[in-house]
Amino acid sequence: MFDVSSLLPALALGATLAATAVDAQCTPASQAPRGVWDTANAKLAPGTRSNADGISLIHGIACRADLQIDDGIIELELAPPAGGFAGIAFRMQSAADYEIVYFRWSNDGRWVGVQYQPVYEGETTWQLYSGAGYETDLPPRVYTRRGGWMPVRLVIAGSRADVYVGDSAKPVLQVRELKRPRTRGAVGIWSSGLDTWKQPTAVVRALRVMPLGDVTLALASPDTEPTGRLTRWRVSSRFAAPDSTAFADTLSTRVQRDISEGRLIGSEPSGLVNLTATLGNPAGRQTTNVFGGAGWGVAYANVTLRSDREQTRRLSVSYSDAIGVYVNGALVYTGDNRSDVRGRNSLGLVAFEAET
Repeated sequence: MFDVSSLLPALALGATLAATAVDAQCTPASQAPRGVWDTANAKLAPGTRSNADGISLIHGIACRADLQIDDGIIELELAPPAGGFAGIAFRMQSAADYEIVYFRWSNDGRWVGVQYQPVYEGETTWQLYSGAGYETDLPPRVYTRRGGWMPVRLVIAGSRADVYVGDSAKPVLQVRELKRPRTRGAVGIWSSGLDTWKQPTAVVRALRVMPLGDVTLALASPDTEPTGRLTRWRVSSRFAAPDSTAFADTLSTRVQRDISEGRLIGSEPSGLVNLTATLGNPAGRQTTNVFGGAGWGVAYANVTLRSDREQTRRLSVSYSDAIGVYVNGALVYTGDNRSDVRGRNSLGLVAFEAET
């Protein structure tokens, strides 16, 4: 998010993004056998076998390509956590492009939070979409079935989704806006466990996918556009960034030419510019799940501001994962907002860790 409350002669921002990726093809729906999971990009728990309505994952993403959904309802039961995160992917175009709602765990053996994120070319974007309307904590006591299985219900309609857990008649999370283009796609189950682990981190049963019918979702409060922010940028193509978050002191002729020929991009209503959605995975399209990062990329977003007099103004920025600010081609500021860089609990979230 490029949060600007000032006038500057010219500004170019180089935003460096880390890559965490999943990529593969989910079997085309016309060829998908009914009730069979595509596990080409998933590691199943040893000694377990998937069935039509359940699966036990350690790592990766598994897809039921015969379960196609645009608007609709997904129900399942989720086992108590054994580490990692567990998610429901929907409107899947492949194992690298989908919407997902996933659950966070705690060491006391329960699911404690839920979050939505869109995934582009395998790149996760949870750092861009946090806070009200995109994530929430779960109640301390959630109704579970025998053995601790938690009922989950996901209702999807247009650009909205509601998440229910336990026996509650009210959603615990009302997703303000689904970010990917609306399209029909497959349903999948995702797990963040490490490939070296032995215990399953995402175990589901009683999976059902149903039509939306006459169910309607209440309108959620939309993101609003704050005053004083720059919301239109000319964005370059993606450049490799082998030295991670380092930025050159001046913009090269090649970069300046690429920026001048770049696409004109409008921000989301909040002011956020999602470079992953605009340019794709910063490390390039991935063919496997690389937890912890597949590489780095850098893009440059340019805007020209005109002032009727010489003056000094403040520039506020919020970003993930790193930033370089250039004025008239010269580097004047750098910032590093990667996870854990600013402290043990620093997650590198956009909007929550702004600086001026």
